[in-house]
Amino acid sequence: MIDTPVGPVVYESERLARHLGLRHLAVAFNGYAPEVGARNPTGTFKDFEALPTLLYLQEAGVDAIVLASAGSTARAFAYAATLLGFRTYIVVPETALEAIWLPIQPSDAVRLIVLDGSSDYSGAIEAAGAVSSTFSIASEGGARNVARRDGMGTALLEYARTFGALPAHYVQAVGSGTGGIAAWEASARLIASGSFHGPLPSLHLVQNAPFAPIHDAWSAGAATLLPADASDEVRRIAEICAPVLANRRPPYALAGGVWEALRATGGRTYAATNEDIVTAQRLFENLEGVPIGPEAGAALCGLEEGLDRGWIGRDDAVLLHVTGNGDALLRRDVSLHRVEPWLRIKSAEDVREDRRLERRFAE
Repeated sequence: MIDTPVGPVVYESERLARHLGLRHLAVAFNGYAPEVGARNPTGTFKDFEALPTLLYLQEAGVDAIVLASAGSTARAFAYAATLLGFRTYIVVPETALEAIWLPIQPSDAVRLIVLDGSSDYSGAIEAAGAVSSTFSIASEGGARNVARRDGMGTALLEYARTFGALPAHYVQAVGSGTGGIAAWEASARLIASGSFHGPLPSLHLVQNAPFAPIHDAWSAGAATLLPADASDEVRRIAEICAPVLANRRPPYALAGGVWEALRATGGRTYAATNEDIVTAQRLFENLEGVPIGPEAGAALCGLEEGLDRGWIGRDDAVLLHVTGNGDALLRRDVSLHRVEPWLRIKSAEDVREDRRLERRFAE
């Protein structure tokens, strides 16, 4: 059991900064690594969004929600749901099942729905939507949920609290891009408060090639996602090493979405290869002394490319967000418990058409 309060950890890097030639590099390390003070109970910054989201919905009178996940969000919401006893239906593709564990025994409030034979996060999103509409269960809301965005924005707030200023650049790997939106919103609020001066930090959002819909659209100068064949998307998703970054329908074009955030901040996007991500993970662990997940390795790749291209100056203040570091250190320190499936289905059509599920969801 992890009993230390969870909060953002931001520290000044020395060895990695020196290696990159940066005068001021801050690392927001929001996984589990007591060596740097990070104690997120499920190993990623998703812990910052899950608890405030459930508390927000609970205060609004909601008694159950449904959401989709590719792994890390599922863990964070299952953990928060167990703490609060808040009934939470979580839909995941079968390939994510091994990543669904908790540092505490999961409670009956957690109802894990598995898409058999699937690796498609978008299929999980569709099935979660079917659960919501068929059985009148509130959707968690994703990027549209202000509590979720505010929770994710705390890493930027912690930087401002620690250093008394805003960074010039904010670097993060993204699937939906909600973390980038959250950093943009948090920065804008700090400037509007009069306590901090602008400009807004430039967003540097990184994806995992060959599946990079946000990067592809932004690089093409498009205000909407580029047309894509679903089967080709599924194939490319299967090739990436950071599956938590695989969101086929990110909130790119909607009002207040990723496109607006990038445009407002003079942002950039990147697509890191698997090989480069693994190299970046090794580099970070060698220099900073703690392991990071592939999604964080992708963020470091983006930082390196931004420096090489001159988009990030060597004298600029940079915040590199390490959004997770897997389970190796957690397994070292605590016992992890699998979250067992509550229900297995083949697709969203099962939810809509199998009348036998009515009794199950009425439990």
